[in-house]
Amino acid sequence: MRRIYDSRALERADDDPFTPEREGDDARGPRTIDWTAFSHAFTPLALRHRGLSVAVSTDKRRYERGDPVEITVEFRNRLPFPIRIRTESPNRWYWAVDGLRNASRIPRAVPDRPAAFSFARSERQRFRREWPQRIRVADDEWEPVDPGRYTIDVGITRPDADDRGLVDRTEIEIVD
Repeated sequence: MRRIYDSRALERADDDPFTPEREGDDARGPRTIDWTAFSHAFTPLALRHRGLSVAVSTDKRRYERGDPVEITVEFRNRLPFPIRIRTESPNRWYWAVDGLRNASRIPRAVPDRPAAFSFARSERQRFRREWPQRIRVADDEWEPVDPGRYTIDVGITRPDADDRGLVDRTEIEIVD
């Protein structure tokens, strides 16, 4: 039986493209391409926006008063290559109840620095949130909502998200 060093398995031929590079071998450069950065540089902004779908759903349409509302958010890259969308905040997406982000009247302190929301080719990203049918009115105080219809919005954190189709809405009803 031959040992591994007798088989020459650890040797590397310079013309074999399937052998790993040696450390410090910068003469030929990297062998991989950052496809996300590449597509971000060459894909038009309008195409990136059209390629991304936003969907929000709940487990039911009607809820008894006090029952938690299960919210499912899905972002999907419909394109066969990776895309990246710039956001105005490190919070790449938001959810809101009747226009109140995170069902709160208290604005969250989030730094005003841009970020990016990245998707691999044909990638789906799903998130789940639970709304306890309460609106935050102070740091330690929540008020229950009255029966009625409420709109749940989800969108990418961009000022032009609604114009670009990067927002979705669903309506629920709370009954006594």
